[in-house]
Amino acid sequence: MTELSPWQALLQQLDTQRPASLLYCSQTDQTALQQWCDHHDCQFTHIHTPDELEGLGRFDCVVIADWLEHTSAEEGMQSVARIRNLHTHAIWLLIPGHSQQPNLNLIGLGFQRLHAFIKDEDARTALECYGYNLDRYNHKREWNTPRFWANPENWGKYWW
Repeated sequence: MTELSPWQALLQQLDTQRPASLLYCSQTDQTALQQWCDHHDCQFTHIHTPDELEGLGRFDCVVIADWLEHTSAEEGMQSVARIRNLHTHAIWLLIPGHSQQPNLNLIGLGFQRLHAFIKDEDARTALECYGYNLDRYNHKREWNTPRFWANPENWGKYWW
């Protein structure tokens, strides 16, 4: 079995998710992604800088690649947090490099490290993929129900 490239893995994920709208945040074009959107009747929007986020609505999925390395770390994390909070519930993020330790800033934003794509031993050809999906972010806990709270019979009846 051959190892998938980052873009093949993304397209496979998109085939599963089937978004109706996709925002691509990158300074480079990705014709395969645009062709996938054209073929699957998905609205495709491409922005090059974080400043272009102003005025954009919500998207079913956002792909961020070749974008964070052109901003400061603080500005990059603020942009990712803004996208997560205002523009989508599912993000696919590619960052260069490979480390044994996950990126704690992204983990703190609720991302999970999904893949590490390493072409060879050279760190310049390695990519890490992080994903965020609000639907899978916070699992339902049995104890977090009115049944386990004080006076559950009053749940939803009174406002304090």
